Amino acid sequence: MDEVPWSQTDKTVIPPHALAHLPKYGSEKWEIAYKEPFGRCIVAKEDIGEGERLYADHPLVHGPKQISALLCLGCYSQLYQEAYHPCSKCRWPLCSTECELKGLHHLECSAFVSANYKLNLADFGEENPLYESILPLRCLMLRNTCPEKWKTLRAMEAHDEPRRGSELWNVEQKNVCEFLVKKLKMSVSDDLIHSVTGVLDVNCHEIQAGAPDICNVRGLFPLSAMMSHDCYSNTHHTFTDDMTMIMVTSRPIKKGEQVTATYTHLLSGTTERRKHLRYGKFFDCVCRRCSDPTELGTFFSALRCTQCGGPVLCKDPLHPNNTYRCTECGNEVPVGVVSRLTNSVYYELQDADTGDPAALEAIFNKYEKLFHRNHFHLIGLEHSLSQLYGRSPGYLISELSNKQMDRKIECCRHVLAVIDVIDPGISRLRGLTKYELHAPLLMKANKEFQLQHLTRREFVRQLQDVLQLLRDTSYCLQFEPASTHEGQLCQIARQSAGELEQWICTVKQLPENNFLSESRYQINHDEESDSDCCIEDLSLEALLKKVESY
Repeated sequence: MDEVPWSQTDKTVIPPHALAHLPKYGSEKWEIAYKEPFGRCIVAKEDIGEGERLYADHPLVHGPKQISALLCLGCYSQLYQEAYHPCSKCRWPLCSTECELKGLHHLECSAFVSANYKLNLADFGEENPLYESILPLRCLMLRNTCPEKWKTLRAMEAHDEPRRGSELWNVEQKNVCEFLVKKLKMSVSDDLIHSVTGVLDVNCHEIQAGAPDICNVRGLFPLSAMMSHDCYSNTHHTFTDDMTMIMVTSRPIKKGEQVTATYTHLLSGTTERRKHLRYGKFFDCVCRRCSDPTELGTFFSALRCTQCGGPVLCKDPLHPNNTYRCTECGNEVPVGVVSRLTNSVYYELQDADTGDPAALEAIFNKYEKLFHRNHFHLIGLEHSLSQLYGRSPGYLISELSNKQMDRKIECCRHVLAVIDVIDPGISRLRGLTKYELHAPLLMKANKEFQLQHLTRREFVRQLQDVLQLLRDTSYCLQFEPASTHEGQLCQIARQSAGELEQWICTVKQLPENNFLSESRYQINHDEESDSDCCIEDLSLEALLKKVESY
């Protein structure tokens, strides 16, 4: 078997299985190249337009995430303690007899049977670390069942040395190494197991495909593992129901540019993204967004100066232990105060009922004077509120007051203002947010029409704005599988757009007495005065103490 130490593998060579499903590799508009300091990466051989399909990537192996609810190892459907089918061979929980032969369950099943391992269902609860060993076990089984896939896995980066001795390493030593060696009696070294878990930690993708109850699945995609990370990436991926990853361009890519993906949460600030990449992927991101204190002009990690109201930015986001400074008056804020402030919001969100709009609004109101208007905490809260208003019990779209309707619109627009910069083009989040925005705008327009508060011209304009939102929604979600929530919204948006087009045609033909006359029409400018102009002459440290004492 291939037991070559990780340090001796050639990281400049394309893994053998990575292109196995591409029968004519070389005819694509991209190629795999080796570039320092990125290593292997995908580079455009020619200009590639927005929305072009780059490739379909099939998983080498897939399995449960490290911590998982009770699920079927055959089809990954969620299970419940009182209703499951124990595998006739290994006794692990499954959906049914049919799932004994589904997916990759046969790999671990043979290992469990060989070791005469007796599963104790009493060990299962809401979160089950027992599942952490399943995917590494399946990887190790590839040594005998599919040597080419095993060679490909062994050619992937694991970052063994940076991981060695870390908290993650110690957890995997207990939950994976000891389980496989002591419980399953596998003849394999701890170092090899750690290399496998390292490959999974660094390269795995969460899989979102199939029925709504499919959960907690991750997969190793060999071609996508070649892509470099960028917090301002130029691709968008979806999954088909058979867990194939479809990679498309989210915006145009010029010849010679890298084809990139994002490994972090889009709505996280620079410090949070870089910490996630350092501790989870073992590299320091220096991309365009991370290097820019303003995050491409969004001020996504900026505080609000307590002296003049200007943006307070980290002087060097690649070395965040530096002081933060106001770009307008020069007022400085220690990094420790910034950390306390951002952590304070995290702690409150952990304790809050995040399904209650009122609870989130209370947190928003508590901190909005301390953060820049586009700060990631405020945008994150408004993203949640944009979905809760109109969908939560007691806040259904037909139940919203005018004030709540306006708040939903405001939240959507603020979120879109940021997303349009940091994730332009084909974006799942853009599509979903535009869909959330269309409903209150359409309801308000139709209500104003029924009250004859609009001229025909103004009513048609508002309907056309809503129509564009629906078209943008279907454009952004066009690659989502029909079985997913996003794919279903795409179909609904297309159907709604067709119906709205017919309504617009009807409106243009209605008698004039259905509308307000142009001579009487006045646009009501209800712009609220800037209530933020009067700021207490306190330092951020003092304001933070006041917030913490609430």
